[in-house]
Formats: sequence, C-alpha cells, structure tokens
Amino acid sequence: MLEPLLTWSEGERLDGVLHLPGAGRWPCVITAHGLLSAKASDKYLLLAARLTKAGFACLRFDFRGCGESSGQLKDTTVAGRISDLKAVLSHLRDHPALDERIFLLGSSLGGYIALFVAAEAPQVMATALWATPVHLRDLQARKEALTAHGLGAAFFQELAQGTFAEVPAGIPRCLIIHGEQDELIPHRHGRALYEQAKEPKALEIMVGADHRFSNLKHREEAVRLSIAWFKRYV
Repeated sequence: MLEPLLTWSEGERLDGVLHLPGAGRWPCVITAHGLLSAKASDKYLLLAARLTKAGFACLRFDFRGCGESSGQLKDTTVAGRISDLKAVLSHLRDHPALDERIFLLGSSLGGYIALFVAAEAPQVMATALWATPVHLRDLQARKEALTAHGLGAAFFQELAQGTFAEVPAGIPRCLIIHGEQDELIPHRHGRALYEQAKEPKALEIMVGADHRFSNLKHREEAVRLSIAWFKRYV
C-alpha cells in the first residue's frame, strides 16, 4: 500500500511516499537521503520493498530543494535538513496507520542529519547509518565541485561557523554500516562514529563496498543488517 504524504518545513513543501505493509498499525522507518540524492533512487525503493515485507512501514521523502519537494538546492543547510526531518517526524506522530515506534535510516549526509534528530527525539527507537561522516570539515576541499552541482553559499557559511561541523556523540542504538572502498567518506569515519556512540551499538565495515553500495550484493546486505537491527527494538 502506497500513500502520498505532504508536510511543510519552514514554508517549504516536503514530498513523501509512505509504504505500508497492509491494514493495521505499524512501526515506521523514516529514510533520509544524502546531499545530492532524492527519495526516488533505487536504494530507497529497495528499502521500502524489503521493510514492508518485514513488517515495517517506510517513509521516503525529499528534503527541500531535492526531488519533488519545493525549495532550491542552493539554499540547503544542515540546519534546514534537521528541521525537515523533525517536521516529518512530527507529522507522522498521529498517523492512524503507524504506532509510536519510529526508526531512522540515513545514508551519507542523511545519516548525519539523523543523528542530530535522534539526539533530541526520544521516540526514535534505533538508527541505521550508511556511509555516514563523523564530521563535514572535508567538504571545504570539495567546495568547487559541490557548488557546480548546485550547492550555495549558505551551506559553506554554516560549515565555516562550525555549528553543525561534527555529529553529536553518545547516541545509543546505532548501527553503522560503511564500505571499505568508500571513495567519498573513508571508512575511518564509520569507525569514529562507532567509538563515540553509546551502547548498544554495532559496526559493519563491508569489504569491497563503495559509498553508494552500488553492488546489489552489498546493498542487499546493508538492507538485511538494518532490518535485523530494527527488529531488536520492535
């Protein structure tokens, strides 16, 4: 079962799709895509299919300035994406097809955002982080390339201020999955996330996997590990 879901964040429309296993009330996994990604990528379609089969609802949504949501990518900031994810979380709180059990699964910058939200949202039961950075300082060196893809000055001004330059430490119930061959975010980031997370926690360094888990075998394994992790807290 598919249900369009629209909500608003700081005046911008967030476009989402809620996948439901069927009638009833379900725990829900909210997926948070990466910096230049969107909810319609193959990764999130696969996740939605596997999660609903496992008895979870799954919400895919576009951050503002991405996919079908309103806004412009040039206005993207970490603070804005944190607000977007919080808005989605709040919107789902009273959904009749969902119970109170909420999980977050974020990839790359989406995982980074998920940690800030999990730090402030006690209703988040557990979090899965795919190819997630422990800090964003390395992005200053990629400013020219990222600007060419549409990022604007606001993102780099925020980064220079350092407000959200590092993820919060001490978050419990985190599963960290990182590719050994990640070409954008070296797997030392995943190891650092694990070291500063609070128990219970788990780390999986996936041999041969790249940043996007573009090999279907690696992607399927990341999905399997994430579902198994969430089931521990249902």
